[in-house]
Amino acid sequence: MAKQYEFIRILNGIWKKNGWSSLIKDRCNPYTCTRTSYICTSSHKSQEERSARERLSTAVSNYQARVDLAASYRGMHFYGMGEGVCNHLTLRAPAADGNGDVMLLVPHGTHWSEVTASCLLGICLDSGDVVEGDGIAEASATNIHMAIHNTMAPKIQSVMHTHTPYATALACLEDSRVRMVHQNSMRFFGKIAYDSDYDGLPDVEDEGPRLARMLGDKEILMMGNHGVLAVGHSAAYAFDSLYYLEKACLFQVLAMSAGTKLHEKPDNIAKKVAESFDAITVYADRHLDGLKKHLARQEPHFMS
Repeated sequence: MAKQYEFIRILNGIWKKNGWSSLIKDRCNPYTCTRTSYICTSSHKSQEERSARERLSTAVSNYQARVDLAASYRGMHFYGMGEGVCNHLTLRAPAADGNGDVMLLVPHGTHWSEVTASCLLGICLDSGDVVEGDGIAEASATNIHMAIHNTMAPKIQSVMHTHTPYATALACLEDSRVRMVHQNSMRFFGKIAYDSDYDGLPDVEDEGPRLARMLGDKEILMMGNHGVLAVGHSAAYAFDSLYYLEKACLFQVLAMSAGTKLHEKPDNIAKKVAESFDAITVYADRHLDGLKKHLARQEPHFMS
């Protein structure tokens, strides 16, 4: 219950900062809900109050997106899937001031174990300027992720690029295909694209559109000699995909190290498994919700 009050305190701060009436009650769990109910102290149903409610709703959506992305950064660190202050996870969210959308991004130089909801930058998806938060946006992350978001919206809301150990190890092989040897592999059947054209650090202006073209309608891009990129309709979905892709690559690399032939399943079996996972996407939400609950106990300031 204390965490619930903390959530309300944060929203009241947003409310009062903008000169609106006080928020007096919230009826949702701050770690798992996707919508918020609230009651104004004024009974006068004016247009101004309705506008204030809309602004608060937008601010709440912005904050909830920030919590999801901060949890994703910390989760990657928790699972040993980060790389210092490099790589980037981004999420499209309503701008806090109600003017369109922003791309949420970690300030350059922030360690993933220290990311909080409030530290995230909001990047204008048209200009690339920082319009929310303080700090510097790393140029390649801004340009590359922004181009993917703009090319693949509205279907894609989150873009995550990492150098996770086993997926990256597989990407360093001449044949970097994820083989259908485990259930975790089969969930990605037909959803992985491969980019074998690494030729050095990219031109940040051109790389985003190129990667979007390489992805096409896929959800995962295995980036040869580089790493992996995942996209999804939510932070939870992209995060969950990266987690289970890393598990799939771990099992494959370990199986390959045995020096015997891999036991690959035929396409019809792999396709059936992938379709089964498509029908239970709530697992991704529950994964991130579980992580947020863990963080709320161990590192509650991630929500600040």
